[in-house]
This record gives sequence, structure tokens and C-alpha cells, in this order.
Amino acid sequence: MADPSPTTAAGAAPAAAEPAKPAFDPKGKTLAQRVDAFIEDVKTQHKLVMTKDDGRTAEWQQKYHVAHMFAFNYYESTTPKKTDKGSRTIAWDHFSDAKLVWSTISKDDFLRTKAGGVPKVGPDGAWLKTDEPDKDKTLAHVKQMLKDGGIGSLGEAMVSSGLTPCAEPCGCGAGRSNHLSDAAADLGRSGITELETALGKLPKETNKTLDEYLKTFGLHRPLKDHKKSPEAWHVEALSDT
Repeated sequence: MADPSPTTAAGAAPAAAEPAKPAFDPKGKTLAQRVDAFIEDVKTQHKLVMTKDDGRTAEWQQKYHVAHMFAFNYYESTTPKKTDKGSRTIAWDHFSDAKLVWSTISKDDFLRTKAGGVPKVGPDGAWLKTDEPDKDKTLAHVKQMLKDGGIGSLGEAMVSSGLTPCAEPCGCGAGRSNHLSDAAADLGRSGITELETALGKLPKETNKTLDEYLKTFGLHRPLKDHKKSPEAWHVEALSDT
């Protein structure tokens, strides 16, 4: 008589081992698919939660682009249509022109009086002398706005235009943000730091840098080494070729 089939202590046949999950192949995948696969792998392999930005609008993008171009402008070859002599930021006389029509966004969100209020226009379309914009107050307000908006590098990171072409009050040559066409994503900054720490603790034979890890998912960080506004969290898709 043949031996009975091997069983577990409970009498059931042992479960077959799960087949190994095939490695992710980024070829032909969208940026969103690559980023989602990377985030899932980070969770599975390193037990870390990696987040990404979602839901940007052209209005949001343009608002913070104009704020950056008024307060800092760290673009290397892009300047606003109107600048003060020797400056690369939006000229104050242009930015504070009461009759200038802003595109998509409201000047009320930006301009501030010496007392910190919103400037008011008189019947003639000019600012009321008692409620006209103040440059120093406006600049401080805009810088704080960038920080409160979660812009990287403590509010100083570059923000691309939300419009094509960029319009008033900036009107620079910066292209429309890749974030709005699903060609770029920002990973969570704290998650990036935690992951780099975890990767650095792996044994040498399995250790890889974050950029090597991202590459396996068809991703790279084109702004990581920018001279004035490095962005370690910004990722884009590598070419399939």
C-alpha cells in the first residue's frame, strides 16, 4: 500500500509557497504608476510611509509661482517681464500698480498696507493714500505665504508657472509646471529623509543609494543638485529608451 500524502499536524496538506512577485518594470508606465509602485515598495520593504503631493491646480501653481518670483526668483535663466534695475524679481512699481489686472490670481492675497491690511482703491482707480501697498509689509507677507503654503526649503524653493504663457503680474518665460500635466511629483520630505537613513543602514552587499532605488522604478530627481533651489523630493520619469 502506498504511503499517504504528507500532511500537517492538523491533517491538512501544507500550503504551496506563494510565487515571488515579479520586479516592477517601469517601461511604458506613467509617472503616477511608477511613483505608486515605489511608494508601495518602500512600505513593503522598509516599513516606511512615503507620501506624495496630489490635486494641484493651475491657480495654486500660479499663486505660489508669482510669490516666488516677487520674493526670490532662483531661476537661473528666467526673469519676470518687469524688473527693477539690478534685480531679478518682479518690479515693485509693477507689482503694486492699482490698475494692473492680474491673471487667474488676486492681488488682494499678496499686497499689504503698512498696517498689514489689504490695500483699498479709490473712485479714481488709484490706491487710497491711507490704504496703499507697502513694499516691506508685502514682501514679509509673501514670504510667510510661501512657508504657510508648504513650499520647500522653508518657502524658498522654485515654483513653476501655472499658466502657458505665464501672465500678469509676472509674465516670465518659465514653462507651465510639469506637476499640472502629471509629469512630476513631490514626495514627502520627511519620508525622503527617513528612507535615506534606512538605506544607509543596509548591509553593503544590498545597500543602494536613494537615486539607485528610484531608478529601478524609472524615476529620477532632476532638481536635486540645483545651485540655488535644490529639491531632493521632486521626481520625474526617466525615458524608457
